[in-house]
Amino acid sequence: MARAARQRRENELPYIPFGPFQIRFPFIHYKIESVEFIQGLILGVTALAAVPYLEQYLGLPYELAWSCVIIETMLYMLHSLLGDPVVPGWITPTLPLTIVFLEGFPMGKERIQAMIALQMLVGLVFIFMGVTKLADKFVHAVPNSVKGGILLAAPVTVMAGQLGDGGNMHKYPLAIVAGVGLLVLISFSDKYQEKRKNNKFLDLVARYGNLFPYLIAMVVGLLVGELDAPGLELGTFIKIPQFKEIISQVSIFGVGIPPVSMFVKALPLALVCYVIAFGDFVTTETLVTEARQSRDDEYIDFNSSRSNLVSGLRNLILSVIAPFPPLSGPLWVGMTVSVSIRYKEGKKAMKSLIGGMASFRIATFLSVLIIPVVSFFRPIFGVGSSITLMFQAFVCARIGMDYCRTDRDKMIAGVMAAVLATQGTAWASAWALAVGFGLNIFLSNWDPRKKEENAIEDKNRSEE
Repeated sequence: MARAARQRRENELPYIPFGPFQIRFPFIHYKIESVEFIQGLILGVTALAAVPYLEQYLGLPYELAWSCVIIETMLYMLHSLLGDPVVPGWITPTLPLTIVFLEGFPMGKERIQAMIALQMLVGLVFIFMGVTKLADKFVHAVPNSVKGGILLAAPVTVMAGQLGDGGNMHKYPLAIVAGVGLLVLISFSDKYQEKRKNNKFLDLVARYGNLFPYLIAMVVGLLVGELDAPGLELGTFIKIPQFKEIISQVSIFGVGIPPVSMFVKALPLALVCYVIAFGDFVTTETLVTEARQSRDDEYIDFNSSRSNLVSGLRNLILSVIAPFPPLSGPLWVGMTVSVSIRYKEGKKAMKSLIGGMASFRIATFLSVLIIPVVSFFRPIFGVGSSITLMFQAFVCARIGMDYCRTDRDKMIAGVMAAVLATQGTAWASAWALAVGFGLNIFLSNWDPRKKEENAIEDKNRSEE
C-alpha cells in the first residue's frame, strides 16, 4: 500500500517547493490547455459583473472600478501558481450581507475604509485557519440553525434591494427575468438535466454556466429597449490599470488605515463570511479526490490548509490595494466541475488538472484586459450583477433550509435571518449572531461540546 502511494506521488506534476506551497509556472511545469483557455476568454467577462458593486457601493468611477477588477482577476492565478488545484471565485453568498454592512457607513473615504477592514479580517481568518488547521473544528462548533439563518438572510436582502426603490428590477425587469430564468432552469430543473443528456446544445448551454444567461439577458434587453446597444472600442486594445488612482483613492495608502472601531464592527461579519466559504474547501476536496481516482497517470495534491492560505493572501492583498465587495473565495464550483469532468476523459483530453484550471484563469485575466471585449459587454454589467445576486438568493435559500433539521432550527434560523436582513446597520451581523446563539442556548438547542452533523452534503454547495 505504501509503495503504491509512493508511486502515485512520483506521478505528481513537477513543482518548486516553497514552504506549504508548490510553485508552478505555465509552459515550464504544465502546458496550456486550449479548451479551457478559450472558455476563459469567453467567460472572463463575467468577472466584470463586479464593476457595478464598486461603482454603486464604493462610489468609484467606471474606469477605476474596472482597474480594481483587473487586479482582483490577476490574483485568481495565485492558486495554480502556489499549487492549489481549483478554479477560484468570489464568496458570492456574502454579497448581500457585505452591502448591508457597507451601507452603515457614509459614502466616500469612510466606506472604503470599512471595506478594507472587513476584507483584511476575512483574509486574516483564512490565514489563521490555514496555519492552525482549526477550520473544521470552528465551523462544526457553529449550530446548524445559525448557519441556516446566515444563508436565509441573503434571499431577503437581495430581493429587497432588487425590488426596492432604485433597484435594477425597475430598470431592466425583462432582461433580468430572462437571464435569471435561464440560469435557474439549467441549474435546478430535473427535466432540463434529463434532456441535456441527449441534446448537445442543451448540454453546451449548461456547461458554460453564466455565459448563455448573460447573453439571453443582453438580447432581450436590447430587443425591448432596456439596454443600450453595445459599443466596440477598437482604438486601444489593452487596458492599462489606473495604478496611480488606485493607490491614491482606494488603497490603504490613500484613504488611511481604518480605525479600530471599524475592525470591531467588521469582525462578526468576517466570521460569518468564513462560515459561508468553508463548505467550498470540502467541496474542492471531494472534486479533486474524484478526479484523482479517475486516472492513475497523475497524483493531484489538494491541501485545505494551503487553500485557506492562498484565499487569505488574495483577500489581504486586495484589502491593502483594492478592496473588493464580493470578497475572494476559494472556489467557483461550476467551472471546477467543468474542468474536472474533462480531465476525467483522459490524458488526451487534458494532460494535468492544474494545467486546465490555470489555463482558464490565465485567459480570464487576459479577457478583462481586452478593451473591445469589455466595451461590447459593458451595457450588461448592471444586469449581470443582478443575475449573480438573484441566482445566489435561490442557492442560499435552498442551502439555508437544508441546514435546518428540526422545528427549533427553522424557528431560530428564521428569526436570525430577519434580524440580519432588516437591521440595516454595520452591527447587523453582530446582532444576528447574538440572537442566533442566544436562542440556541435559551432553548437548549445546542451543545458546544458536541460536534454537529451537517444537514447538507457539501458537494451540493455552489458559489459564482
